[in-house]
Formats: sequence, structure tokens, C-alpha cells
Amino acid sequence: MSKEKIIKLIEQKNELNNNDIKSFDDKNKINKKFRRIEKLKAYEKNDKDKLNYQIKECYLKEIKIINEKNKYVNSVSIFPSGNIIIASSDKSLKIFDFNFNILQNIENAHNDSITYVSIKDENNFVTCSFDNSIKTWIKYMNKFKVNINIINAHYNCINKVIYFSNGNLISCSNDKTIKIWEENYNIYQSVTILNHLDIVCSILLIEDKNKLITSGLDGTKILKINNFELIKYYKESDISIWIELCRIDEDKIIIGGYKSMKIISLSQEKIVKKIKISFNCLAITMIKNKGLFFVGGNSKKIMIYRNDNYECIQIINNEQNKDINGFIELKNDLIVSFSDDNIIKIWSF
Repeated sequence: MSKEKIIKLIEQKNELNNNDIKSFDDKNKINKKFRRIEKLKAYEKNDKDKLNYQIKECYLKEIKIINEKNKYVNSVSIFPSGNIIIASSDKSLKIFDFNFNILQNIENAHNDSITYVSIKDENNFVTCSFDNSIKTWIKYMNKFKVNINIINAHYNCINKVIYFSNGNLISCSNDKTIKIWEENYNIYQSVTILNHLDIVCSILLIEDKNKLITSGLDGTKILKINNFELIKYYKESDISIWIELCRIDEDKIIIGGYKSMKIISLSQEKIVKKIKISFNCLAITMIKNKGLFFVGGNSKKIMIYRNDNYECIQIINNEQNKDINGFIELKNDLIVSFSDDNIIKIWSF
């Protein structure tokens, strides 16, 4: 490519950078040309850092649709073996193999919509629900059954429950509390209760940094896991609602909210980047081996960002999607998205 053409591309790129997001398709075409130029330069200089342009060239394509009919898909998780579990608004749990062949269908797994499922290992997982209960499940004779049922674990809908590495549980709820649960003789008991001033939407454990992040409609708290001492509190006015959490590297997390995302450095204890989006963020997932994170919400868009410079490298306008509730990474670079349109979609790079 001639020097004149490169200069013209730079001028076009600078102009587009100042335009509205409507110009994103044009911007993408020019950015792709820049990536090719930079890759050639990297080969010429044998610069290994500049050769790492593969993450800029990761463009997602839809390859398969699974229709879950008349139910919202609220949560999808993957077992170490690659088997997949889906939690839905119709109170059911479904377990599939990697090719989405059904292995087990558990109807009426809860008494109301199941909001979240978290996997401990190949033989154990935990669920929570609008019915205010938490259930742990264990595999027996190659089928899962309820192991422990914590009835009325909270006084309102439970939004999330996850495992500590030691097998204890932590849950958050619309009742404005976070609870830590310890197992004693096959019974879980609440040993610690943490409070917010409003609904608690999400929790994130970063045990290697001794950090617990809790996010609610009143803001986000960062606490120490060992004694639950408050390290930092970001008020709702600093963050914005609805709240979702995701860790994107060793030091940084994303807080997704109302038409925005905030990148927070745990070591610096401050917001280091603010990203505006056109919808409420309901889902953020990090794809580690690609150096990317996916963003979705109450929009038909899926947005894909680099986690090193937070550049948006792709926007997928997906006409079938309603609210996107989450993403999960399968094996072989496959991505699952699930939403309120009762459809699960499989994507490939």
C-alpha cells in the first residue's frame, strides 16, 4: 500500500473517530486495513508484541440456534467435561453434552424461575431462584439430584449464588443482603450477612486478591474476603444501574450499568476508564484466550471489546435477540449467548 493511501486512511480514521457510532461499519473497514498494515510492519521488525494482532481479527459469526420455546434462559454454565447446564424461567434445568444433545431434563427444579446456576466440579452445582431458595445438586448414578435445599435462604428473590474455593457459598438478593454459607454435616448455615441499601444485583469473588465485590442499586462495594472489611465504596451516582460485574485481567474489573461501563483498578482503587454504551448492561463475559470481553443487555446488540485498550472491535446487530442475559465460553472458541427471546445462540470466531 502506498504512503499516500496510508495518509488518506489516517485522515479518514481520524474523521470517523469523531463521528457518531452510526459510522461504526465504515470505521471497522478502515481499522481492518490498519490491522493488515501493522501486521506487515510487525513481521518486518520481528516484533512479537506487534504480532499479537489476532485479537483484533476475531470476528464472531452465528453458527447455530437452539430454541428453548416458551421460556427465558436466565443462566448457562459449563462443566469441566464440556457438558452444559441451562437454567430457565420455567423452573427447569437442562443438561446437554457439548453438541447440545439432552442428557437430563429436571422439571420443577425450583418452585419459581431459576435465576442462576454455578458449578463446583463435574459432580456438584448450585442454583438459586425467585422462590427465595438455594439448592445444591449432586450426581448420583449418572443423574443429578438435590443434595441440600436451603428454604427461605433470603426474604426475596436471589439473584446470584456462587462457590468459594473451599466449598462455602455466597449469595445476593433483592432483600438487600449478601449471605455467606458454611456447610456443616450436610447443612448450610448462614454465618455472615452483609448489607446494601438497595437490591443487590451481583457478586464477584477474586480470592487470589482477597477481594469480594458486591454491586447493588445503591452502588458497588469492594471488601476483604478474610474479614469483610470495606475497602472502597462507589456510590450509585459514580457507577449507575443496572449492575453487572466481570474480571478482565489480574488487576481490573468491569462494572456494567445504565448505558455505561466503568473499568476499576483494584490496586489503584479508582475508576480508570468510562465507556458509554447505548443500552443497559446486563451481561459481561471475559474470553481469556482471545483477550476480549463481550457485552450485552436490553438491546439487540452484542459488543466485543479488547481488554487491553478497551477498543470495540465488533458490534453484532442481532434482530432476533431481546434482552441478552449472558454469555459463556465453550471449548474450541465457541461462544454461547442466551436471552429473553427463548433462544440460545452458538457463535464461532
